[in-house]
Amino acid sequence: MGLLALSTISLLVVTLVLSEAAAAEQNTAEITRLRDVVVTGTRTEKPVLEVPVRTEVVNRREIEKTHARDLKEALEDVPGLLLKPIHGKTGFQVWLQGINSDRVLVVLDGEPISPSTGSSVDLSQIGAMDIERIEIVKGATSALYGSNAMGGVINVITRKPSLPQSYQLSLDGGSYGDKNLSGDSSDISARRLAANLALKRPGGYLQLNADLRDKDGYTLDPDTFVSEGEEGSKINLNLRLAWTPDDQTEIYILPRYYRENISNNTLSDLIPGVGKLKKRKNEDASRFGTTLGVERKLDNGGRLRGWLLRENWQDVTQQDVIATPEIEQQRTAEIDTWRAELQWDRPVGENQVLTSGLLLGQEVMNQYQGTGRIRAPEVDSAEKRNIEAYLQDDIFIGEQWEVVPGIRMQEDSDFGFHVAPRINAMFTPKWFADVITNVRMGIGRGYRVPNLKERFFVFDHSQLGYMIIGNDELQPESSDSYQLGIEFARANEFHADITLFHNRIKNLIDTRINPAKSNPAMNIFDYQNFARAMTQGVEISGSRRAGRFEMKGSYTLLDSKDRDTGKTLKERPRHQIKLGADWYSKAGGTVLTLRGVYQSREFYDAENLLESPAWTTWDLKLTQAVGDRFKLFGGIDNLTDEHRDPDVRYDRRPEAGRFIYLGVRFDG
Repeated sequence: MGLLALSTISLLVVTLVLSEAAAAEQNTAEITRLRDVVVTGTRTEKPVLEVPVRTEVVNRREIEKTHARDLKEALEDVPGLLLKPIHGKTGFQVWLQGINSDRVLVVLDGEPISPSTGSSVDLSQIGAMDIERIEIVKGATSALYGSNAMGGVINVITRKPSLPQSYQLSLDGGSYGDKNLSGDSSDISARRLAANLALKRPGGYLQLNADLRDKDGYTLDPDTFVSEGEEGSKINLNLRLAWTPDDQTEIYILPRYYRENISNNTLSDLIPGVGKLKKRKNEDASRFGTTLGVERKLDNGGRLRGWLLRENWQDVTQQDVIATPEIEQQRTAEIDTWRAELQWDRPVGENQVLTSGLLLGQEVMNQYQGTGRIRAPEVDSAEKRNIEAYLQDDIFIGEQWEVVPGIRMQEDSDFGFHVAPRINAMFTPKWFADVITNVRMGIGRGYRVPNLKERFFVFDHSQLGYMIIGNDELQPESSDSYQLGIEFARANEFHADITLFHNRIKNLIDTRINPAKSNPAMNIFDYQNFARAMTQGVEISGSRRAGRFEMKGSYTLLDSKDRDTGKTLKERPRHQIKLGADWYSKAGGTVLTLRGVYQSREFYDAENLLESPAWTTWDLKLTQAVGDRFKLFGGIDNLTDEHRDPDVRYDRRPEAGRFIYLGVRFDG
């Protein structure tokens, strides 16, 4: 790690001597973040302090300041949000208010992202270069977003050009030090190259984005063959080509391509007379989708928006014993998705806005083992179709009240008819002359129909001694969500809010071991409707600006329970604290960023017999402007090298150890 450490120290020294730069512009932009316009809470544009549904925002400035490489890293500082490794697969998933990722909907510009692993979206598959901002709405939002939005919605808003021509290029590399899989602590074991090009003309615009992340892998125990961090690459290529015949209309085509080719080293269970076999798990996955869309602003202040999506997801996984010349097992899964949606926003008088929409969807899944002509079909054209309609009425009552009732109806080809109502309200009292005060209330019904993977898919983790198989007899889940919060803000100075939440889930779908199908060499799990669950708590967050400093922090108290057994739900820490501090130098063009996370201990198992220890991590970031267009940046993630013990299976502390990196960005 010597070379990287020396380079980081050199960068800190350079920071102190570089002269005038562009930090003032960054500084001014930072203090206006409370004026961000958001769309997720009501599906209509509103300033974040005026939206009746609490919406948290991670904007482009925060993404660049923290050097986030993908969506997972961009979300790390959101209050109360839990980021967890996907069990049995690579990547990370997101939990909101103690509700796991299978019940959190992740959308890209309002369009649902097809989960690549079970029902969870892998956040590390979405590169950060194309992200303009991220909007987070917690609590059941099925009335606006349908199935899978029981715990909330994360809406990734992509970038659009604002100048006739702009481009950005970013390059960085770093090392895990003595945990590098290569064994050489000076190796650059993780690299990223990202670029964005935008052209805007009176009749339209073009936005091209490329984001490549490449890693050599890491291991928490250099004396073993096992690698916790994957080796390989993930790439995003996105193009948005739009025709704007006038100021009111946009017609666009949006192709998106994702590809990952990654591997992990594993060991088999102990085989008598042989020992443990060295294995390599390979995964080659790709997603290609194209959206055709149109958006038209109407003369009466309304809006009409429609889009059509066609997407294909293909995932090839292999189990390879290193000592043998052949691939022992290969499984291929493919999902074809079609979606079409039409949304109409229509003002009714001066104090009411109606939002209505219609959505059609279809998914077809195939899965087989083997290669070439030697194939053993496991799932043959399993199909799911749905038609959905939603209606929302945004009503202003006087100067201090806004009430937003809404309802969604879904007809599913396999599970019939479902209704999800909700109502939100915001009261804006005039308690303080110079402080904005908002009181928000919300009640919502959530639902989720079992997806094709839960019903038919086979997750083969036999290298770890188990498999997960689908269950075609599952029933839909449902939930009730209650939210109450108060918010205080003074422009450019401070922001604070307190939110109470309570969620109840029925017919919870999860995996349980099936004794009848298991054997001594292999545990077989399948999906079951097995529980009623409850999560509740309080979330407190705030930020304060003073001179060159900006500070923020949050505390979340989470209480969770299996309502059938009375036990605490596993993997839900009771306490979480997130802290952040930024220091700006106008004269030097410098931004110094510190971020910290504390999570209390959590239960590993449903019986509450095994506990994973509490943990704390700190990240230190530095951005230094050099002239008008270049920025040098670097940092240390997980400063204290806090990570799990690889020999303790129930240790759920962070998987990655200390990571030191340097980079450069060019803005043109």
